[in-house]
Amino acid sequence: MAIPDVSTELRQSLERHRFSLRPQPDTPPGEEAAHVVLDRGWETCYAGRVAHHRGLWSAFAVVRGHGLFRTDEVGRFDAYEDAVLCVLMSFTHVE
Repeated sequence: MAIPDVSTELRQSLERHRFSLRPQPDTPPGEEAAHVVLDRGWETCYAGRVAHHRGLWSAFAVVRGHGLFRTDEVGRFDAYEDAVLCVLMSFTHVE
């Protein structure tokens, strides 16, 4: 899956704060998903993901540091970029 394009401003902000968008492997046909990750240099930490399903982009952010269910759905959006921004504003922990 190719990750949808984001604006130059968002791409530069992601890079400045060491975040990146990576495609989710083995996504079923007709669906799209990307991980939002933080590169700390010595490790890569998961902050959340965005997934396109049934016409909307769902944003899932890591909101708990421990437990079985660490991520919550934090919003649904028409635009991919809005979902990415929601993950960035909502995560409270990185895995």
